[in-house]
Amino acid sequence: MSSNPFSLKDQTVVVVGASSGIGAATARLASELGANLILVSRSLNKLEAVRLALPLPDKARSIAVDYLNRDDLGKAFAEVEAVHHVVIPAVADENKKRGAFATLGEDTMQASFDKFWGQTFVVQTLASRMVPGGSVTLFASVAGLKPSGADSGLSVMNGVQAAVMQTGRSLAIELAPVRVNVLAPGVVLTNVWTAEQRDELKTWMESTLPARIAGTADHIAQAAVSLMTNPYISGAVLPVDGGLHLT
Repeated sequence: MSSNPFSLKDQTVVVVGASSGIGAATARLASELGANLILVSRSLNKLEAVRLALPLPDKARSIAVDYLNRDDLGKAFAEVEAVHHVVIPAVADENKKRGAFATLGEDTMQASFDKFWGQTFVVQTLASRMVPGGSVTLFASVAGLKPSGADSGLSVMNGVQAAVMQTGRSLAIELAPVRVNVLAPGVVLTNVWTAEQRDELKTWMESTLPARIAGTADHIAQAAVSLMTNPYISGAVLPVDGGLHLT
């Protein structure tokens, strides 16, 4: 047994949304720690680019599937027998779900819940394959703890974040001894933002957040690995936001 408490050697880790951003960063770190990886996203080409850049590319495989389609998920994972950890940082661009609540269209409101349903479908599909003591890490946002401002246009998305959080806490009881936790990132400098926006956000975070640093995908990946590897954490909602939820 490895003396490294964060070791993932010989453990199967499924990363849904692994083709970029937080998902790709989580895959890289898990690979460094020895995991057998299953990388999941809609784009096989993007997944393969991530896989080939991993420290241990031969210990990873790519599955292209739409995580909003339960039937396709079932087929994609039909030959997967045992899973130790599932991490689901799959991101639909939440900036596209913005809009004043009074005029927000029904289609946009319904689409806002893709984040909830996609994660729910993945957990449903893999629950019977989970190793006892393994873990599921869902992804919400700190906005589920501290709603965005009145001018953010994210009132419905804030509700989605809270739904993910409460579902995760409930599943920690229902799926025990599989552990279920929820990561709640704050602002993270990934490619969902333009270069100009990233520069502005970096300046804001470094001058405003209690931690006085700009959040990166690697910061979130480190937190995800902590939730995977600490056997005493279950039912937690972990804000990783530089202290934004305190302001």
